Order: sequence, then structure tokens, then C-alpha cells
Amino acid sequence: MTKKTFYPGFLLFLAALFFISCEKNNDAPVYPGLDAYLTSAGNLTIFKAAIEKAQLQSFIEGQGPYTWIAPTDAAFQTALITMDSLNRMTTGQVSYLAMYHLINASVTTTDMVGQNSFPKATQLSSTANVYIGQLSNSFYVNGGTLASTDNYVSNGVVHISNRLNIPPNLRGNIQGILNTSGQHSLFIAALTRANKWTLLGSASTFTVFAPTDVSMTAAGYSVASITAATVGAMDSLVRYHMISGTRIFTNDIGNKTLPGTFLGTTFTLAGSSNGTKIKGKTNAAAFDITKPDFLGTNGVVHTINGVLKF
Repeated sequence: MTKKTFYPGFLLFLAALFFISCEKNNDAPVYPGLDAYLTSAGNLTIFKAAIEKAQLQSFIEGQGPYTWIAPTDAAFQTALITMDSLNRMTTGQVSYLAMYHLINASVTTTDMVGQNSFPKATQLSSTANVYIGQLSNSFYVNGGTLASTDNYVSNGVVHISNRLNIPPNLRGNIQGILNTSGQHSLFIAALTRANKWTLLGSASTFTVFAPTDVSMTAAGYSVASITAATVGAMDSLVRYHMISGTRIFTNDIGNKTLPGTFLGTTFTLAGSSNGTKIKGKTNAAAFDITKPDFLGTNGVVHTINGVLKF
């Protein structure tokens, strides 16, 4: 019988392969399932209940990769949705809301770095976009801050949001947002006098900075003065509060001069560093954006507490 000889060098080679293989296996990350992650997070109980009631099991357990925008319990409660009210909603209603928080692809902060808000289709529909971007060291969806990012689960990633995102179709167009606010009747009157009200019900896209009735009154406007004003005067007023062709969220406003308003390319506005204030060229001080980032089907409305001057 021939005796087999194993040379020391060959044995060392096999040993090295074994240890490299073990090292690679040990380095492979193991992430929890989505259900386990949401349970362990502690502040995502309403979102967990929502996606279960929405019957999204094929996504919860699916291969993915998926991206979940998970609002905190506090975010749901700010939107007046509690566990009790969620239980009283139909499966269809909850599904409509939940699918707006699901992206059928992997989107991490690496994709958001240095970006103004850009659209990403949700599982709700190919046209029901969320808008994702960055300002300084924070990341945003529809202008709402992500409290925690890049939380990996076995089939994707979870970003925790401080805001519940409302599907645009539930708010309607910009006309609908302004009509239902209860505090923009004078601005609507000015838009109507300027023959711009109908435009905000069209498919054209706008970002609108809408002064409240209190702000319009403080600046000297009333129903009577708006009616008596020339169309040209009201046209200049309202167009300086509109940016055409783009959706601008608070993170896009931060610390920069915005694109020219609908009044013209040289008629610009300036935002504060954190996107919470807006200033016209000749305003003595910036105004607060008191209700930011109302996303509708044809644009975004920001309620402000002053009238912008060019």
C-alpha cells in the first residue's frame, strides 16, 4: 500500500483557508426581522399595529429590499391617530396610509447626502411620491426630520420619522389645502383678484408661502382693500409668495436663497439656516413658517406669519 504524505506547507494552506472561511462567516451581519425590530424599538407600537392591520405581511416577511419610513408613536398622536382610533379605521384606510410609508427599494442616507428633496415612489402608487433630502447633518422625508436612520432589518432598512406623512391625495391640491386651513381667506381673496386662484387648482406645480389672515390684516389688507386694488398690484403680491415648477420643503429652504419666485428670476426669497423662517428682500426681519410642508397633489403649502415684500 502506498503511503500518502501530507507536506507541512499544504497543511498550513488548508488551515489558512479554514480560518479565512470562519472569519468571513463571523463577519457577516445578522439583522432582525422587521417585526422583531419594531417590537424592540419601543416607540413604534402604532406603526407596527398599522402595518399588521394593513395586511402587509408579504412585505413584512418578503425578500425585499424594502425601505420603511416608520413614524414614532408621538408622530401618530400629533396627527390625532391613537391606537384606539387606528382600531376603528377600516383595513383599507390603514393600508392606504401605511403603504405611503413603504418604498419597494433600498434607500439609505448614502442616497440622500447633499440632496435637495427628490421624489421616490411609494408602494401606494408610482405617482404617490415621498420627497427625501438632507440639510446639514439631518435627513428628511416630506420636510419631516428623520430621528433615526439606516436601521437595517433582514429584508431592508427602517428610518424612524418624527412626522406622519399624509398621502397627497388626502389633502388634495393647493386650493384644497388653503380652503380647509381656516386662516387664509384674505390670501385666497388676493389670489382671486389676481386671477391666480384657478391656477392653483391645475396640474401645474407650485410651492406657496401663504400668509395667515392675521398677517394680511396686520399688513393693511382687508376684503375691501383687496377688492379695490388693481389686478396688477394683487398679481405682484401673490406671485411673490409662489415658486413655480418645484416642490420646496423646509430642508430645501435652509440657509440659502431660493429660486426666483413666480414674479421673476430676480425676485428671490431667503430662508433661515434650519428652514423654519422665510424673508422677502425688503422685509426687516424673517417670518416664521408656522405650519410647514403641507404636501398636496400639485405642490407644497407653507403657512407663514407675515407678508413677504420684494
